[in-house]
Amino acid sequence: YSARLCYCRAMLEVGLRERKKLAVAHGLAQAAFDLAVERGLDGFTIDDVVDRADYARRTFANHYSCKEEAVTALALEQLRFGVVSMPPQPEDTPLIGWVRALAKHQMSQGLFDLLVQLAALARKYPALEPHLSNMFLQIRREATALIQARVGGRVKPFAVSILVAAAYGALTVILDGAAGEAARHGPSRDVTSPVVLDAIFDQLESGF
Repeated sequence: YSARLCYCRAMLEVGLRERKKLAVAHGLAQAAFDLAVERGLDGFTIDDVVDRADYARRTFANHYSCKEEAVTALALEQLRFGVVSMPPQPEDTPLIGWVRALAKHQMSQGLFDLLVQLAALARKYPALEPHLSNMFLQIRREATALIQARVGGRVKPFAVSILVAAAYGALTVILDGAAGEAARHGPSRDVTSPVVLDAIFDQLESGF
């Protein structure tokens, strides 16, 4: 699965102690997500997660407050890796170009499908909703900080915040819609990451 690929790439860029910490967190998050997909959120416990990941229950408590947080952590891990691994852009790249490039980079390698799965789970199990919302809040903050640092004083901070909020807010609405369609008719081949992101940013560029 592509999330595992991103995790492996991230592991190459940190020290030994941090690698061990990330490995444990990743193993628990992967186990929790897999169990949620297989059994539903109500069909497993934290004990099931640690048994599958082969860690002690106290280890789980060092990383996550509950199983719902662990389920969404896999996507947050990949989203954050997309932030720190963002490739360089030309100096004259406009603000909206920065945000488009970042979003496309983050959503590559299967993350969009993972987010659709999480949105579908949240529709069925409302206990996941605040954790999914918090995940997007964290990633918007981190994306805003990254883009502001890269564009420097050329763009006012509030402009960066507004654009990031608009783009990622639109993405969450589309993800929710895609999750609803997938629940009714199965996954759609028409709703893919490049198509969705281009539609969002083309609309933002052209205005309303």
